[in-house]
Amino acid sequence: MDIPHWLRKRGPSLTSDLIAALVDSGVNAAAARQRVNRARGEVKRLAGLRFAKNARFIYLDEQYATEEFWRALERAFRTHGQAYWTALTNLKARGGLCPAKMFDRVASAPLNRRGQLSPQRIYDRLHAVRLLHRVRTEDRQSFVELWPDFYHKASLAHVRATLLAEQIVLIGVRDWARRLGLGSHNAFKLRDANPQVSSLVWDLSAPSFARPFAQRSEGSIKPGFIVCDVNFTGIINEDEISAFIRKHDLASAPARVAPIFPMYVGEIFSEAAFARARSAGITAVTVGDLLGKDIAKGLRDLIDLLSDQGATASANPEHLHHVMEQLTAIQGASQNVRAALFELVIGALIKDVEGGYLQTGVSRKQGRDGPAFELDVLLTTDPPKPVYIIECKAKLAGAQVSLQDVERWYEDRVPTIADFLGADRQFLGRKFRFELWTNGNLHPAAAEYLAAQQTAYGRYSVGWKDGAVLRAYARAAPTATIRKTLNEHYFTHSLKPRSQKPTEAD
Repeated sequence: MDIPHWLRKRGPSLTSDLIAALVDSGVNAAAARQRVNRARGEVKRLAGLRFAKNARFIYLDEQYATEEFWRALERAFRTHGQAYWTALTNLKARGGLCPAKMFDRVASAPLNRRGQLSPQRIYDRLHAVRLLHRVRTEDRQSFVELWPDFYHKASLAHVRATLLAEQIVLIGVRDWARRLGLGSHNAFKLRDANPQVSSLVWDLSAPSFARPFAQRSEGSIKPGFIVCDVNFTGIINEDEISAFIRKHDLASAPARVAPIFPMYVGEIFSEAAFARARSAGITAVTVGDLLGKDIAKGLRDLIDLLSDQGATASANPEHLHHVMEQLTAIQGASQNVRAALFELVIGALIKDVEGGYLQTGVSRKQGRDGPAFELDVLLTTDPPKPVYIIECKAKLAGAQVSLQDVERWYEDRVPTIADFLGADRQFLGRKFRFELWTNGNLHPAAAEYLAAQQTAYGRYSVGWKDGAVLRAYARAAPTATIRKTLNEHYFTHSLKPRSQKPTEAD
């Protein structure tokens, strides 16, 4: 039986596995190696990746980039390329997409250790075989994404919502660990600070002087560490826990490394995942068990609100207000929650006043490789009213919308999006109204700039509302809950006395 026949029968394979299969079928080992090594023509070798003992991944032209191909490559990673398998497993568990700055954590590989692949080397090699690539959003954020269409990929809105929920979870874990004295109070680092222990990146870390982690060495106390990773994307499976166990084993492997106490916090664990964690000495805990069922439900509601393009917020503003009340009560999380939900509140407000069909967090792309646009609020009303496109700028107390922000919005985003939407058959013959809304103030230079600009064009017009004007507009909202949400969470917390006159182009 020739090698192409074997590959059609078995699917893409490692050369070492194919040689073993030939030997099992009665072929002499030396002859089997020679037959596999000499195979050419329609037999291809995946460039850019080599496995243990110089094994190669081989396949037929007709098999390349098929579901069979990617599944076979995953199996090869699991048995002979654990570094690649771990990165792939963790990225799949996160919906196939993560911020590029977070890939070091997702890869779960040492940043700089002899004999080990670094996260950058892992990315480079998986990019070379077209398994991973980077995508850039309109706001210039870079994400690492699974490249093949075969893999499930969560929406960007869902990924960002999940990241926010996880940030709140990490604040809760930090406060819990502080109360128990598991880590030095002021030495906790969370995901944004890229916490590192034993050359690996975690979502949370802190030195710990608690027994038995701390050790006496040469007359002084050497701390151990508490580390934690979080995934709030649904059910945590056994593969993901196995990847975390491998990560902890890598961290603990060097000689003289301090004891490391590992925690994995998730939304839900499968029975097999929980058993696997327990057998390996990993503390696996759900958000509900750690922070309370109400907080866990509030976080799930937050993700759903931020992922459904304003449908729930506009139909049920009371639910939006309840989620905000629940999560802003978490010390350290309130600012992030208010900023993230601002466009939903604004969407609910303008729909309440103007009517129409609301979408928030809209991502539009012109063709497969064309530019992408993200619209905070898109409200389609019945003619003769225009289609509203609102740019939302949530501001904390004392903060102002900068001149740079308004210049980019007016000079770049407005005309570009107007051309883009104008070419959409859905909006054939419609007029557009672009506005920038903030609960804070415009910087004096920004207000002066806008006041000097043209506000009416052939197919669209431009306007803006600062905090005072927005507050006046909100009084026209028929729904009391929307007014209450704005007053309690955006005007009271963020709006300060203004030094400049209200400015709005109508």
